Amino acid sequence: MFSEHLQKYAQEKYELRLPYLKDLKEEVEKAMEGCSFEEQVLMKFLYGTMPLRDAGEYDFNVFLGFVRHSLMVYEQMEWCQEIPEDIFLHHILYYRVNTENIEDCRKFFYDKLIDRVKGLSVKDAVLEINYWCAENGTYESSDNRTISPVTVYKSGKGRCGEESTFAVSAFRSVGIPARQVYTPRWAHCDDNHAWVEVFVDGKWHFLGACEPEEVLDKGWFTNASSRALLVHTRTFSDYSGDSVKECLGQEDLLVYYNETATYARTKLYEIQVLDEKSNPVENASVSIEILNMAEYCSVASLLTDNQGKVTITIGLGDVHVWAGKGKLSCEAWISIEDEDRTVLYLRDENRKSSQEVWIDTDVRAPKDYPIHTFKLTREQKERNRDRINKANQVREERIAGYFREDSFASPEQDHILRLSAGNFDEINRFMNQDNNPDREVMLESLTIKDYKDASAEILESHLIGAAPYRKTWEDNNKLDVYAKYILCPRILLEEMTDYRGFIDGFFGESQKEEFRSNPRAVWRYVKQNIGFESRLDYKTITSTPVGSLKLLQGNPLSQKILFVAICRTLGIPARINSVNLEAEIYENDGFVSVTGEEEGVKSQIREIGKLLLHADMDIVPVYYQTWTIGMKKDGQFVTLDYTGLKFHEGFLSLDLVPGEYRLITSVRLPSGNQNASEYLFEIKTDKVKSVTMRLRTGSMEDMLVDYVINDFEVVMSDNMSGRTVCASELMAERANILAVLSEGQEPTEHVLNEMLEQKDSLNALDAQIIFLLQSEASLKNLTVQKVLKAIPGIKVGTFNFDEGVEPLARKMYVDPEKLPLLIVTNPGLNAIYACSGYNVGSVALMEKLLCLSK
Repeated sequence: MFSEHLQKYAQEKYELRLPYLKDLKEEVEKAMEGCSFEEQVLMKFLYGTMPLRDAGEYDFNVFLGFVRHSLMVYEQMEWCQEIPEDIFLHHILYYRVNTENIEDCRKFFYDKLIDRVKGLSVKDAVLEINYWCAENGTYESSDNRTISPVTVYKSGKGRCGEESTFAVSAFRSVGIPARQVYTPRWAHCDDNHAWVEVFVDGKWHFLGACEPEEVLDKGWFTNASSRALLVHTRTFSDYSGDSVKECLGQEDLLVYYNETATYARTKLYEIQVLDEKSNPVENASVSIEILNMAEYCSVASLLTDNQGKVTITIGLGDVHVWAGKGKLSCEAWISIEDEDRTVLYLRDENRKSSQEVWIDTDVRAPKDYPIHTFKLTREQKERNRDRINKANQVREERIAGYFREDSFASPEQDHILRLSAGNFDEINRFMNQDNNPDREVMLESLTIKDYKDASAEILESHLIGAAPYRKTWEDNNKLDVYAKYILCPRILLEEMTDYRGFIDGFFGESQKEEFRSNPRAVWRYVKQNIGFESRLDYKTITSTPVGSLKLLQGNPLSQKILFVAICRTLGIPARINSVNLEAEIYENDGFVSVTGEEEGVKSQIREIGKLLLHADMDIVPVYYQTWTIGMKKDGQFVTLDYTGLKFHEGFLSLDLVPGEYRLITSVRLPSGNQNASEYLFEIKTDKVKSVTMRLRTGSMEDMLVDYVINDFEVVMSDNMSGRTVCASELMAERANILAVLSEGQEPTEHVLNEMLEQKDSLNALDAQIIFLLQSEASLKNLTVQKVLKAIPGIKVGTFNFDEGVEPLARKMYVDPEKLPLLIVTNPGLNAIYACSGYNVGSVALMEKLLCLSK
C-alpha cells in the first residue's frame, strides 16, 4: 500500500526520535511489535514526526486508533483510492490539526456521518458534512486554549480555530482530505481567521467551517481574504509530493505552505540582508510582521540563502520586517505594492539612538479585490437559509437538553452547570460530592472552557491534594491566595491533568522538603533536568507537568508551568504572570519572579523603574487596540500583555524592570489603513520616564472608502407599502444614508436621538435617508415614530436581517453583530463610509462625509 520512499522515511524519523522518548522507548517499541506492517509504517511516521510533547502526553493506543481508522476509510471509501500518498498522510491520517487536546475521535465522527454521505459524490458529501457541522457547532469568542473536536461537539461552540479543527476532523473521519487554512492576522482589521480546505476531484477547495453554503469556494470571508497579506497552511513533517505549493519554510517542527495567491492579489517579493560593509549575510533570520492589535505580529520566519536573500509571495500591502543574526539586527517598513525588493543592513543592536522621539508611519492595507465572485441563485439562498435555521434549532435543542433541573445547584452553580453543556455530568458529579465549600471555590477559579471538558476525577484529586494547606492560609486571612495559587488546577493554557498525584509520587520526601524550604530550588531543578529540543517542538502548544516529567522535555513556557505545578502541589503559592509570562512565587505579601533571578541567588531588592504615560487626546487609548508596549529580549521586542489596563484621568503609571522598551500606537481608519507611531525608550532603576502618548486620528478624507455593496431587495412601507424594490433602484438617483436599525436597543436609540437633535440639518441634506427595519411592527417603536415625524423625508423599508445584515457589514468591513449598521453611499451602491454599533457623533460625521464626497 505504501511506497518504499515512505517506508524508509518513516523508519528513519522513528529511529531518530526514539532516544528522546526516555522511559517510554521500551513501551513504544513493544507495542509496535503488535501492529501489522501497514500499521507499523504509519505509527512510525507519526512517532517520528509528531510534536515530541505528544508522545509524553498520550498513550500509544490513542495514535493507533487514528492509524487503524485511516486504513479502514482508505479501503472502504471510494474517493480515497486516487488520493496522493502525501495528502493521505498529512490530511487524512494525521491526528493533530492545531493545538487542540487530542482524543481518539475519528470513529465517533464517522458513526455520526457515514449514513449521511453514503451514495454521495465527494463534493456533495463535503457540503452535507458542513451542514452537519453547523447542526453541532457555532462560533463563540473565547480564550486561546484549543478544546478538542469532541468538546466542540459537546458544547456546541468554539472560536474559528476550534470550529475549523472540528470540521477538519469530521471530513478526515470519512476519508476526505481536509486541512486548516489560516491568516495569522488580517491587514485591514484587528483580528485573524481560520477556515477549511478540502481536496475534491484533485483540487483544494475552501469553505467556512460550520458555516455551510450550497457551493464550494464561498464564505463570508471571501472579501476579507482578498485583502490578506498572508494565508498559510501547515504540516507536521516535510514529507512531500507533487501536490506541494510554495513552502514558506520550517519553523521548529512545522512546515508552512503559502496559500495567499489562492485568495488575494500577490507579488513575489525579495529581501536581501547585508552587513554594514554590504556583504551578504547567510542564515540571517527574517521576520515578516503585520501591524495588528497595535503590535508587530510575526506571520512568517525565513532564513536567508548564501546571497543573503529570501523571497515570499505576499499580498499587496505594507509590512514590517525585522532581520537579525547574532547581535546584529535591523527593522524596516516595506511597501509590497510599490516595489519588488528591498535591502536591509544589519547593525549592532547595542548601538542606541541618542534621541527618543515618536516616529510616524502610514500603513496601507491591501485593497479590496475579490477573486472568488460566485453568486448564488435565489433558490440556493433560500434553501441554505432554511437549512441553517434548522441546524441552529437542532444544535440549541441538543445543548439545552444536557442540563437537568435535578442538580440541586445554587444560582451560582446553576450558571456553571449551564456553561458546562455536554460536560454537565462531570461538573455536577464533582459539585455535589459533599458540602465542601472549596468545591465551588475551585470551580470559580477555572475558565469557562474548563467547565466544558474538566473531569470530576481530576478536579477531585486537586481538591484533596490542596486540602492540607488550607488552614494555614485561612488562619492568616489569605484564603484568596490559597484559592487562586494553590487550590486552582489551571495554570495557563495547558491541558488539565492530575499533576498533583503524579508530582507527589515522582519526588522523594527529602526532595519535597527541600523544595518547601526553598522554592527557588524548584526552579533550579526544572532548569537542570528538563531539556528542550526546539526542532522537535510546536512552540504554541505547551506540555503538561506530567508530560514534562515523563520525557524530561518541555519548551520554556512548559518549564514555567511545571515549576508552578510543583509549587502548588507542595503548598507553595505560585503563578505565571500574565503580563510578562514570568514564573513567580508569593512571599512577603506579594509575588516575585524566580525566572528573572540568577540561579540560586535570591534578590533582596527588586530593581524597578517607572513609566508615566500621559494621554491628552480625544481618543482613549485601549490596550491591544490603539497601543501596546514591548520589552526588548534577545534582539526583538516582546509585547507585554496589559489586557484591560486603563488610563485614569489621562494618566497611567507602570512599574517596569530596567531595559529597552517600545511603545506602538495605531489608529485604524475605515479603509483598513492605519496611522501608526512608535517610540523607543529606556527604563532605568529608580527613575521615572514620562511619555506623552501620540495617537494620529487622521483627516476627514481618511474616513472615506470606496466599496460597492451587493444589491438586495427591500419591501417598502408607507405610500409604497408592499412594493419590493432592489436597493440599486431605490438608491440610484441621490446620495444615501442607509440605516439598518434594531429598534428598542440602546445603540439604535442613541443614533435615533442624535437624528432628532440634528433634524434641521438632516431635513436640508441633499441626500435621502433610508431606514431598514426587521418588520412593520418595528414602526410601533416610539423613538422611530418621533424621528419619522421630525424628518418626514425618510424612506422606510423592511428586509430579511438574517440574510441581509451580514453581507452588508462584511462588505464594509464592520462588525455584523452590532446594530445599528450605518452606510453612506453616493448615488447607487457605491459606499463611502460605514460603522456598526453606536459611535458618538456618527450622524454628524455622516453629514460631513456626504458633503466632502461631493
